[in-house]
Amino acid sequence: MKKVVFFLMLAIILGACDQQNGVVDNESPPQLVVRSNSNEVVAALGEYSWTIDNGDGTATTTSVDSDIPPRIVGNQVNPFDTELGTEIRLDFAKPPQEIMVNIWNNSQREREVEVEGATFKTDEKGYIVYEIIATWDQGKVHYAVKLNVQ
Repeated sequence: MKKVVFFLMLAIILGACDQQNGVVDNESPPQLVVRSNSNEVVAALGEYSWTIDNGDGTATTTSVDSDIPPRIVGNQVNPFDTELGTEIRLDFAKPPQEIMVNIWNNSQREREVEVEGATFKTDEKGYIVYEIIATWDQGKVHYAVKLNVQ
């Protein structure tokens, strides 16, 4: 009986794992790590809409609202230090289908940044708030990160 329970639990755990990266989670938006040279920071999760298939012909959608990017990065204690013209890599736990990056000032979106694949280059000095919007089959997710571009 113990063996049956063990194998049943093992099957449930393995079935829940994402085959692509081994992360147990397809029920919430993937984590985003922003990297440049040897620096990295986990981006703050903003608003999103995420749908999961219940496996019975139904789906559950979770929609979460958030504050604007400059405010959600307020908890980011240390700004990510980098230099002008540096390539910034966006490493998602699960690769998205589409990525868009915006620069924000204190209260509104200023402009869109050119993205190639999952990278972009810094093109402005100062403390810059970047909004990253990524799209998957399950939904659209907004992230934010503050960089100190020198």
